[in-house]
Amino acid sequence: ERDIKAILAGSTLDNVGIIALAFGLALLFRGADLLPLAAVALSAALLHALAHGAFKGLLFLSAGAVYERAGSRDPDRLGGLIHRMPVVAGVAMLGAASAAALPPFAGFAGEWLLLQALLQGWRVADLAAQLLIAAALAAAATAAALAAAAMLRFVGLVFLGRPRTPRAVGAEDVTGTARVALGLAALLCLIPGL
Repeated sequence: ERDIKAILAGSTLDNVGIIALAFGLALLFRGADLLPLAAVALSAALLHALAHGAFKGLLFLSAGAVYERAGSRDPDRLGGLIHRMPVVAGVAMLGAASAAALPPFAGFAGEWLLLQALLQGWRVADLAAQLLIAAALAAAATAAALAAAAMLRFVGLVFLGRPRTPRAVGAEDVTGTARVALGLAALLCLIPGL
């Protein structure tokens, strides 16, 4: 993608898939009368939905600040903004770490619960369900790795390296209410994870 907001929007598909997988797993466990595991899977879905709202909101606010201050949403025209916009860079990195499911951030908690529920899939008596859960485990692991790669690309191209345009060189950090909004959104990425 050549637009940082499109990169972030694309990662939403991954997160909605994780939430749907957790809901489906909760229903499967409920049908197999494994109520504690159904509760874990349902908790994973709800916690990840909350976390996704928190970190994606933070990332979109950060992308908006980058566009306003650096004049571009093309990651190839940015770079080096960590030096010019340290507050935006810091909270964007926090949001990206949460989206990449790194501990102790909000994205990690939901994905960890989902992983724990998937690893208990062998408790379902039906062999077909066990195979489906094993395939879901592989898909969830792949999705987590791709999400981490996308967030690494986002942070690396936008905030690290050298500035690639004069506008990026002259970018200034956010102040006032924008800084407060980013700070509050960053707290929402920390609290559920803890």
